[in-house]
Amino acid sequence: MRRELLIMRIFLAQRGRCLLLWPVLLGGIAGCVSSDNQRFSQDVHQTATKVTVVATKVATAAEIEATAAYGRMQRYLAEKDVLKTFTDAGEHSETEVLAVLHRSRVAQGGGKPGTQAGTQASKPAGTPGGGAAHSLPALPQQYSGSLRWPLDAGIVSSEYGARWGKMHKGIDIAADAGEPVYAIADGDVIYAGDGLRGYGNVVIIQHDRRMTSLYAHNSALKVKQGDKVSKGTLVALLGSTGHSTGPHVHFEIREDDGAVNPRTLLPKSALADVIGPGAAPTLASSAALNARPPRQQR
Repeated sequence: MRRELLIMRIFLAQRGRCLLLWPVLLGGIAGCVSSDNQRFSQDVHQTATKVTVVATKVATAAEIEATAAYGRMQRYLAEKDVLKTFTDAGEHSETEVLAVLHRSRVAQGGGKPGTQAGTQASKPAGTPGGGAAHSLPALPQQYSGSLRWPLDAGIVSSEYGARWGKMHKGIDIAADAGEPVYAIADGDVIYAGDGLRGYGNVVIIQHDRRMTSLYAHNSALKVKQGDKVSKGTLVALLGSTGHSTGPHVHFEIREDDGAVNPRTLLPKSALADVIGPGAAPTLASSAALNARPPRQQR
């Protein structure tokens, strides 16, 4: 009997110690949870701070670029009489452009039976001379986004339409050599080189199964064939290569094989409101463009 009592006392004593340890254990767990919550809050705060800093830098950079573009635009307007003499100096090879477009359609699986591929360029893509289009990821049936102008500042020196007794299938936008040239919309680069007669250093971008844009006479190319680009991607620097009287970009938009007037698709210039309606025909663009609504279904 004495032995049983001794065991009971030992058991009760151990149980008492365990009960005394419970508050300590619970406090430790609560402390860990509190510490984890504090660290989580700190991480969230640090992330939010970093996002704010990045957003501020982006907004500041955009504001600086818009201010710089506005300054260049004012200078171009003052020099517009000279800039309007910078245009194409001769014909461009329609046959070679159509060959690039047809090859791209074949690569996309949209070529028509019997379509001729045309003349092959002799140099690889991304180097002077360009190259034949190769297989690209599928493009949307129709581009659903908005468009932008290819330059942030410049003077339209030659409009789309009849010129020299023939059809001018784009618009010429004059500016300083080195003015950035941007993609007007998302798409795939299907040509980048200097192998198309008359166009000089030229980039062609396909935006959907029908629409393409072309940027010619550049001093340097910033993309290569096969690149995917977003609206506003720097694709070239403006120049005077090929058949050209001075620094400008010959810019085209095509639907299938046919050229369309770019002004019918591009947004109106925000600077037109500042300079006045009479100046609108000579304006190219600005960094503060109002986006044109998405293209309507065809």
